[in-house]
Amino acid sequence: MRVGDKIIIRLTGVPDGGFINEVQIPVSGQVTVDLLTQSFQASGITPADLAAQITAAYKTQKIYTNPNVSVLPEESYVNVLGDVRTPSRVVYTPDMTLLTAIISCGGFDEYANRRAVRITRGQQVIVVDAITVAKTPGADPPLYPGDQINVPRTPF
Repeated sequence: MRVGDKIIIRLTGVPDGGFINEVQIPVSGQVTVDLLTQSFQASGITPADLAAQITAAYKTQKIYTNPNVSVLPEESYVNVLGDVRTPSRVVYTPDMTLLTAIISCGGFDEYANRRAVRITRGQQVIVVDAITVAKTPGADPPLYPGDQINVPRTPF
């Protein structure tokens, strides 16, 4: 998980009914939950690890004997536009790269300019030569939630 990610922390299986908290991970990377005075490092760890830490804290502080804590990340997306077979919004996965996002949209169409694919990330624009990337192991750039991919049309 990273700073800015939205997560749902759910506590169930406790006498008072538990809770559901929707939280956006702040710049500090720390989140807090009901009844616990400590905060937990959320950025840089997996949802399962965060859930285990919160569960352990409830047990250690003797607030609950058998809490069931789950941490669910909110789905994030990458938008793929332009000259691909099926332009669409693609569900982000941590291992997503430029080419995997394009492939999930059916691949390039016959008019695509593969030498000038643009990744827009906030205010930053990264231009990628997808032909070179496809031939070079490890050169396929990773994508992040909210990225927008634009495959322009070739001028010919």
